[in-house]
Amino acid sequence: MNVQTERHLVSACPRVFSQVLTARDRDRKRRFVKAVPALAATIVIALFLTTSATAQEQHHAYSEFSYWFNGAFENGHAFSSTVGARNYHFESRYERLIYWRGPLAVRWVFDAVPVALVGDRYTSTGRRAYSYGVGGSPTGAQVNFVHYRRVEPFLTSAGGFLYFNHQMFGATQFNFTAQLAGGVQLFTSSRRTAIDLGYKYHHISNANLGNKNPGLDSHMLFIGLSFFR
Repeated sequence: MNVQTERHLVSACPRVFSQVLTARDRDRKRRFVKAVPALAATIVIALFLTTSATAQEQHHAYSEFSYWFNGAFENGHAFSSTVGARNYHFESRYERLIYWRGPLAVRWVFDAVPVALVGDRYTSTGRRAYSYGVGGSPTGAQVNFVHYRRVEPFLTSAGGFLYFNHQMFGATQFNFTAQLAGGVQLFTSSRRTAIDLGYKYHHISNANLGNKNPGLDSHMLFIGLSFFR
């Protein structure tokens, strides 16, 4: 190989290397351009799933504040013998979501009763006399059937106590309570507010702490308002 040939090869190498590097750059650009749609689609899907999960989380309101007025229209006799009595309550309820899956939502319920007005027939005159009581039901549960968006049927139960300003049913001022209720919640479009309507079977007795225990069972209707946060 002569000197001229060597010089020609040396001068040709940079052009060859340049062409090779240019081809590699073009190939990288083509791969990048092909990857852009897939990357964009992945980002869009991730944002959609994140938004859906956030919306679902917001949809499940964990706290519910309710205010109910209950009024009896008749006495029951499942656990008591009292007749001709009256029973009215104002309740302030707090419910906390503890389970949500499929068509069911379960909430723990704390129920405060700042005002209970009970007409008692067991008086010295035999006439119905009203007594005032306060109390609450710290142990309760509520199950909502959440298949429908604007209307949700529910069942609720609780146990607690009431303390009256007079002895009730000729026995004690302190009495225990138990209740079982069912109704519907009628939601607004935002699902942040609902009107509650339903029926409750309510029991009051002293659990044999007194000399006698006639107790009081009441068929009650209730109406209320719930706020979800």
